Amino acid sequence: MNGSRSEKQTSAMRTNSVGGIPRGWLEQGWAVLDGAGCVVDAGESFCRWLDMSKDAMVGRRFAHLLRERCADWERPVEQMLGGAERFSRIELQKAVPGDGSVEWFQLECVRIGSGIAARLSSLFPPVNELEEAAWDDHLGSVSARREMFVRLMRTESQLKSLMQRWPGIIFSQRPDCSFDFISPRIEEFTGVPAREWRHQPQLFWRVIHEADADGIQKHLREVVRSPDGLTTTFRIRNTKSGRVAYIMEHRQAVLSPTGLLMGYDGFWLDITRQTIAEKRLSSSAWKETLAVLTMGLAHDFSNIMAGILSLSETFQSELGKDHPFYEGLTLIRDNSIQASQLIQRISQLHRGKPGERSYLDLNEMASEMVELVRKIVPKRIVIQTRLTPGQLAVYADAVEFRQVFVNLALNAVDAMPQRGEIIIETSRHEQFPPCPHLQGVLPRLPAVCLTVRDSGCGIPERSLGSIFDPFYTTKEVNKGSGLGLYNASLFVEKHQGAISVESKVEKGTTFCIWLPQSDFTEGDHGPKLIQSRHNLLLAGANGTALDSMAEILRRNDFCVVVATSDIIACEQLESPDYKFSAAILQTTIGQSALFDKIRRHDMHVKAILQIVSRNPDEIDTSFMKQADLIISADTPEREMLTQIESIVNKGTDKR
Repeated sequence: MNGSRSEKQTSAMRTNSVGGIPRGWLEQGWAVLDGAGCVVDAGESFCRWLDMSKDAMVGRRFAHLLRERCADWERPVEQMLGGAERFSRIELQKAVPGDGSVEWFQLECVRIGSGIAARLSSLFPPVNELEEAAWDDHLGSVSARREMFVRLMRTESQLKSLMQRWPGIIFSQRPDCSFDFISPRIEEFTGVPAREWRHQPQLFWRVIHEADADGIQKHLREVVRSPDGLTTTFRIRNTKSGRVAYIMEHRQAVLSPTGLLMGYDGFWLDITRQTIAEKRLSSSAWKETLAVLTMGLAHDFSNIMAGILSLSETFQSELGKDHPFYEGLTLIRDNSIQASQLIQRISQLHRGKPGERSYLDLNEMASEMVELVRKIVPKRIVIQTRLTPGQLAVYADAVEFRQVFVNLALNAVDAMPQRGEIIIETSRHEQFPPCPHLQGVLPRLPAVCLTVRDSGCGIPERSLGSIFDPFYTTKEVNKGSGLGLYNASLFVEKHQGAISVESKVEKGTTFCIWLPQSDFTEGDHGPKLIQSRHNLLLAGANGTALDSMAEILRRNDFCVVVATSDIIACEQLESPDYKFSAAILQTTIGQSALFDKIRRHDMHVKAILQIVSRNPDEIDTSFMKQADLIISADTPEREMLTQIESIVNKGTDKR
């Protein structure tokens, strides 16, 4: 294919080849060097390529041997060997005398102790250098050339499709933890583009969760001793969003014929959702067993204390106040009463089931839980309560509320390893104060607030946007699930509320749970509303547009679940906790896979695009075609609600 140069290259290479393979072709040539760059050992293919015996090569400088093949190679090779990098690689070119064609080689060096392992291999020319005739430089016949060309194109297409569609990451990693190859989806996992991973070894350790780094180092050492590779699980942190994900990795070491580590091959899979499910199932099973055991023990203990109380009262009534045993019996009686009250509080924790809502007084609930928490909090921690006068009625799940309260209290205790103070407050609000770092959407007014404030170590500002993500924790593995605040965020969203956090390092942290004050109509209309209301998934960036849209939908009897990122939206879409009629995506999120997931999995969910803070002309036409309904920024509220009601009431016919 055209050009006298290509024909000339083809002709020249045919006359200098054996069996279709050029005479200058080198397959996996290797040599072991000492610290001065002199040859200690060499492979057979490398000796044959240099046309020298191993004995003649030993002791000579590696760069001088390569100079005999190409004088231009000596300087870059010497610079490479003189560097301090543990792993280095360069490409070398050699002009073929007489026809102007070029042979391409790759030299890789790995420092092992005081020595160096070097590998030199021939390469096909880069894509921009390849012409159809150039394939014949490396393959013998026309049919072989055309077959190889077609197979390579097909393989490249299949690999590209695999990289785009496969949910995991495929990689080839060097010994220094930089990457020779890694799937483009690595940016979605870590926030770092694939091109940056190829030359920055420190990136690998930057995204690994700090509590798992030691385990990964041990894992890398064990992989070398395992011929079939090893599988492990660890956490990574997205450098942009701060989101923590659980990764299952399979890794296999790539060793040279002499046993030197040349790198690793493997893949990653995001198993965050599976890990959440496993932890919830494990926790639920244990809680069910613990509830049965606790209630049985509490019942027996209550019977014992009832006997002690009865006997102490009987004996006390027969003694005068001046009797020496009277004061002791009074103490026994009082302690028995306190023990019975404690058993009653423990029993209350097991009353009801998750998912059952009832009318609660926030002040009464807070007082009960404070008395219980005081029994398990160390004496070095002082707990104070500041409850607003009167009753604060809420319609909530008592079991989940207790779990959230205990989690917040125990987190406060963990933040004060020496000593400190926890303040529990309740309040009623006709207007909302500033609420930084809000998760969920502020409820309708009037609203009530439960505040848990500590004087502990505080949370860094950079972490406040991530603490409600599942598995976000600074504790070591198995010393904290990272689900406490995540479950708190789910609780407030289910109750049309929000949770906010404010913190200063070395000053303390304040969590506020915001819930709508009950008007005592929820119990009457709740079942009817649940049957008739549509569940809507609202996805958008944190801000006024998202809060306003959620408030409008809730005022008009829609049940709204809010997601503040594309990742959270896709997770909620597949959650078994909800059956969505529609997903509303605000254009404040930017690029999104939400609609594509709905189409690809043939979900019975309507796709609604709400254009916010963007010109419609800026949005990709193909993306807009995926939407069942598009709401423009200037659509009046009543018209917008009519359109949404119309689209969700059409049913969920398969597309």
